[in-house]
Amino acid sequence: MHSYGISEIQNKPSLIKEMSVAKIVDKRAHKLLGYYISNEYAPFIDDALAKIEQAQRLDKLKKIKDHTDWEFLENGIDDGL
Repeated sequence: MHSYGISEIQNKPSLIKEMSVAKIVDKRAHKLLGYYISNEYAPFIDDALAKIEQAQRLDKLKKIKDHTDWEFLENGIDDGL
């Protein structure tokens, strides 16, 4: 897998057409920014993204469930009558 810096891609945008899978790095800070994956791998990526999104949604729902004040909900809301 090749690594490309931001400035390389900015200076020569045609590199993207040549890439299939590549790491995008910040060479000054020596940090991995992300990955470039060409459209030919879309079916594999779509499945992986769907699993990630589902896991994130379940995590959010679990956090909401853990922090819900169930005692308040059991008592109901007084309508003032």
